[in-house]
Amino acid sequence: MIYQDTWINGSLHAKGIRECESRYQIIKGFCDQKFHEPFTVLDIGANMCYFGLRLIEDFGCSVMAFEFNSFEMREEIVKKNKTNKLLFLKRKISIADLNILAACCQFDLVLAMSVMHHLPGDHNEWLQAFKAVGKNAIVEYALEDSKRTAIRENYAVPKDATWLGYADSHLNKNINRPIVLL
Repeated sequence: MIYQDTWINGSLHAKGIRECESRYQIIKGFCDQKFHEPFTVLDIGANMCYFGLRLIEDFGCSVMAFEFNSFEMREEIVKKNKTNKLLFLKRKISIADLNILAACCQFDLVLAMSVMHHLPGDHNEWLQAFKAVGKNAIVEYALEDSKRTAIRENYAVPKDATWLGYADSHLNKNINRPIVLL
């Protein structure tokens, strides 16, 4: 089964392991309040591009999305959506990549939905890179439901984060993952 829901041209095509609709509603609620004209999104670890595709449909924004795992299969889904507002790139993004992007452009919103615990190196360096490339970042944090959190350097929800909501963990039904704004 695929991790993220599959969205094609305005409707749910297939359910994934992770429930996406309630998570999207948190992002959408933020965007409804924050943006009053088309905006730009950088989606880190986009998976099936569910969030980017939904944002394009609802807001007409432009999205740059990075994914490397099973890219060709995911790219076929993106193509079925027939949007000209999504740049879908096959790359395992690095802090150096984000620094180059920051020197070239600034995104209105960075999305990092349940990917922070997969990113190598110092968590604080990633947060600084997100701040350099984007005006706002929405991050969903795995907690003790993922063993990866214990091996990441300085991994923690920042104290200055604004809590937007919670999402059910797919790994432990007793844990809700925080979704925060940085």
